[in-house]
Amino acid sequence: MTWDRIPIAAYVFFGLFVVASITHLVFCFFEKELGRKITKCMTTGFLGIALIFAVPFEPLIYIGLFLGCLGDGLLLKKHKVWPFFVGMLSFLAGHILYIAELMKICSPLHWGYFVATGVYLVLFPILFFPFAKKISHQRKLSVVGSVYFGILSLDLIWSLVACFHGHVDFCLLSVFGSICFLASDAFLTKTLFKKDVRRRDFYIMSTYLLAQVFITVGLALTVLI
Repeated sequence: MTWDRIPIAAYVFFGLFVVASITHLVFCFFEKELGRKITKCMTTGFLGIALIFAVPFEPLIYIGLFLGCLGDGLLLKKHKVWPFFVGMLSFLAGHILYIAELMKICSPLHWGYFVATGVYLVLFPILFFPFAKKISHQRKLSVVGSVYFGILSLDLIWSLVACFHGHVDFCLLSVFGSICFLASDAFLTKTLFKKDVRRRDFYIMSTYLLAQVFITVGLALTVLI
């Protein structure tokens, strides 16, 4: 891969993403709610535009990211059930697109991979549901949460599969990103349903922004080589 294949506009918007992310995390650290709310969607929004310029032929990557940006906006009202519920669905759809991109990168694939993925998607939510219900005490959220964490862990699994298929150089970034996503959402779940902590948004967004940039940039660089 030659770096000059990436348009200058992609670097410009990635730089704006970095600036917006640092600004947002400063607001989160000092618990400045207005600044946090204003800058939250700017972060993934700038990153999504950068990816449109970098890999315009790979819509699964940047559409998945923009779905995450939509989820960011909805979770500004995370203490209300329906915005939180729809926000989870938005993030869920984004992760499905990331997984689809990983499958595309690994293709052609033996049919056994798809069977194993289907079985995993059935078994994980069933096994995880009692644990989710104990945390949220809400049946609908527990169902969505169980499916969501199943998809999120599948994101990690398929990132590892891509590494084993010879894409270790950049898909390893997606592995780290998936781990950061699990950490971010686990902490978010704890603060929502168990015990809130000071500067929760700083810790959640630190790992979340690392997750998004690692996953999407890792995928983008993989398809560019």
